[in-house]
Amino acid sequence: MENKLPKYHYNSPHQMHPLLPGERALNDLRPLAAEVIGDAKDLAAHGMPHLRTLLRETLRPMNSFYTNKIEGQHTTPLLIERALKKDFSNQPDEARKQRVAVAHIETERWGEITYPLFDAPAFFHPGVLQAIHEHLHAQLLEADLIQIGDDGIEEKLHPGAWRNKGVKIGRHIPPDPAAVPRFMEEWHNGYSYSRAGENALIALMAAHHRFTWIHPFLDGNGRTARLHTHLGLSSLGLTQGLWSPMRGLAREQESYYAHLIGADNDRQGDYDGRGVLTEKGLIEFIEFFMHICLDQIQFMSGMLDIPAFEARLAQMLAAESTKEKTKALKIEAAAPLAYLGTVRSLERTKFKGMMGLASRTADRVLADLFKVGVITSRTPKGPVELALPLPLFRYLFPRLWPEAEANTIS
Repeated sequence: MENKLPKYHYNSPHQMHPLLPGERALNDLRPLAAEVIGDAKDLAAHGMPHLRTLLRETLRPMNSFYTNKIEGQHTTPLLIERALKKDFSNQPDEARKQRVAVAHIETERWGEITYPLFDAPAFFHPGVLQAIHEHLHAQLLEADLIQIGDDGIEEKLHPGAWRNKGVKIGRHIPPDPAAVPRFMEEWHNGYSYSRAGENALIALMAAHHRFTWIHPFLDGNGRTARLHTHLGLSSLGLTQGLWSPMRGLAREQESYYAHLIGADNDRQGDYDGRGVLTEKGLIEFIEFFMHICLDQIQFMSGMLDIPAFEARLAQMLAAESTKEKTKALKIEAAAPLAYLGTVRSLERTKFKGMMGLASRTADRVLADLFKVGVITSRTPKGPVELALPLPLFRYLFPRLWPEAEANTIS
């Protein structure tokens, strides 16, 4: 009787090992993980609590833009802003990208509410990945879930359902679809003991790669992996809504893909761990990911420094005062605007008093601040609050979202 080779190279979960680097390598990684945790905690302690609250929601469209850019499925920042107001393009492909962008924003928000505290056995359960995938894709139209397979046959993506067919990602052929549940159970077992601190952070990075290696869904694996990692960092108390790896991964997309592929490889000899897959490649991926996190934390640290923020506000006021419609603006408004980053709202009389200007001049400045969109109020004469409109990003957070700056320069 003829012995036939299995159709898929990967059929047994042990072929995914190592799920984590060995103990010696883990010890070498812990100082870098501790640096990420320490810098993230320092960032969260910056002295503008209301600005931090505003940024959590303001940055969600940016996170969505960048994760979809990695997939080559992004729309423009302005079109995302319009989609959030239910204003969709009349071009079907562009409208679909807008829907995907809004879906990501809603899933990120939902995930942070659903998984507020990190619990490794629960967070690394396969059902969490299915819930993220389902929440993301269930918001789309039926037509958005239809795609053309490599064989030219039309197929439908089922939100939250493991794939039931084989796929090829570059040179990598992920495991047999029939074995996906077993691989995901092993994935859970491998990370569920990484409960806190450096171990949990290292496990998040390693799990990100091994999940994409399994490729358990027909499509949407990259977005789901990045959302899972983002939510893990959030539930560990490291992001506080102030940063996400999405931006850094998109800015280093070529290196991101190269490190993912590098960790796909088989073990490279006796000095490359004791598993089937390369330990060295996994370590390099984890190091790369943690450096991405450090870079994003350090960038945002500069954005949240109070004197630096006030200086950028002054630059914005000077620039906008050259425009006819907002020529009453004065840099004296920078100090009370910066103060609004520390409190939720301020009575109008107090805000105007902090400018130290004559009453009528202060009234005109206040009116133009509303025009430029940097303040808002819930009632016609009520307290004022800080706002972060997209057109002002190029002043207030330069280089944070360059694509948004390019879209709004006038």
